[in-house]
Amino acid sequence: MLTAWQIQNFKAWQDSGTIQLAPLTVFFGENNVGKSSLGQLLLTLKQSAMSQSVQQPLNFGDAHSLINLGSFAQNLHHAQVDQPLQFTLQWRLPETLELHDVIEHTPLQIDALRLQVSVLADDNLQPCVQSICYRADLASQEQLRVSYCSSQPDQLQVQVKSPQVLNYSIALADMHSPERFYQFPATQGAELSFLQALAEQTEAILTDFQALAALRVAPQRHYPWAGEVPDNVGRAGETAVAAILAATAQERTLQFAPQHAELPFAQGIAYWLQQMGVASEFSIQPVPGVSDQYQALLKNHAAAAEVNLADLGFGVSQLLPVIVQAFYAQPNSTVWLEQPEIHLHSLVQAGLADMLIAAAQATENGHARNVQLVVESHSEHFLNRLQRRIAEGVISHTDVALYFCSRSESQVQVERLEVDTYGEIANWPENLFGDEMTDIAARAMAAVQRKRQQNN
Repeated sequence: MLTAWQIQNFKAWQDSGTIQLAPLTVFFGENNVGKSSLGQLLLTLKQSAMSQSVQQPLNFGDAHSLINLGSFAQNLHHAQVDQPLQFTLQWRLPETLELHDVIEHTPLQIDALRLQVSVLADDNLQPCVQSICYRADLASQEQLRVSYCSSQPDQLQVQVKSPQVLNYSIALADMHSPERFYQFPATQGAELSFLQALAEQTEAILTDFQALAALRVAPQRHYPWAGEVPDNVGRAGETAVAAILAATAQERTLQFAPQHAELPFAQGIAYWLQQMGVASEFSIQPVPGVSDQYQALLKNHAAAAEVNLADLGFGVSQLLPVIVQAFYAQPNSTVWLEQPEIHLHSLVQAGLADMLIAAAQATENGHARNVQLVVESHSEHFLNRLQRRIAEGVISHTDVALYFCSRSESQVQVERLEVDTYGEIANWPENLFGDEMTDIAARAMAAVQRKRQQNN
């Protein structure tokens, strides 16, 4: 699970500062202040790590990529090509890991990692790694630090803090810049397993990062499925139905609500559609007479006829991938949801908070899933319900992190909202959701003035 990140010199962000993450993290704020770019960088890192062909340490994509952000130079803050793009990721490991070859005959145990990277444009404005630094902790105490710097391209520096203090260097096989932003160059002599283990942990946390875009695909009358198991619901939710069918075929059962028994996957999705008031029944059925084709069928209310998803309002089709992704994600994943409330009624927006709390707390086969949810939202109704659930004790305020992004002239900043155990926000920002009281007062004054004019 990601615990913190920081980005510098990326798009709108000169420096985000350290952003602490919780099991449920929500970003609010004005339009065009950089909320989406926080997730875009993580998607860039993911596709860079997953790329089969290594051409550059950072892959900003093309028309066929997970995300397409253009050139490296286009993504630098105010086009500052003379300044490096820097980022820091911190995360907890799913279980304690033993690193070998750090100290002779002594495995080193760790349970958390921090990766700091600096990437600078070369003479051709292509990304070139300046530095990579891993820090490994156990019980919040630093155990190990390994670093590469382009000013010393022939060696790595290793600092061991426990069980004994030890500093040494590792000779590199060549002086080329690292091919991947998270992976050290090859060493001279025997390969050191702990260096590969650090890279593998980075690949694992990025592989388990999923993102659902703000605009999901339109509902389809028929959905193809030939037995494949998608990794996620797709960037635009295009494989949400396939994910439900795959989870059903795998006989996955989850706890879809606190204090409830675990349910088969499709039943759990139907439960939340019902709880949120958009469908009393939901199922996915084969299309009669057509192989490998399925249809999503719903009822608006108990007495209604069953209809195809394509024949209902647009909002249901936008909501379905959100629910599916929140519960379909593999344990220990991080899921970024961009504006999940789009096209939804205010009551359903409030219900989203309940659904996401349940997803963050869900179990699977009796074990905590530890799925982390990061939400970008403009919904006051979502926030109000979330505050209420904190006050009711449904979720602890320590398991929620709320942020407000804003702009001051050319710079954007992010401020953490201080939420207490009663759901109260101590530092409520100006214009978080507009100035409601001013609008109410102005409307009342306008009504009085018009009445006076009509009576004269």
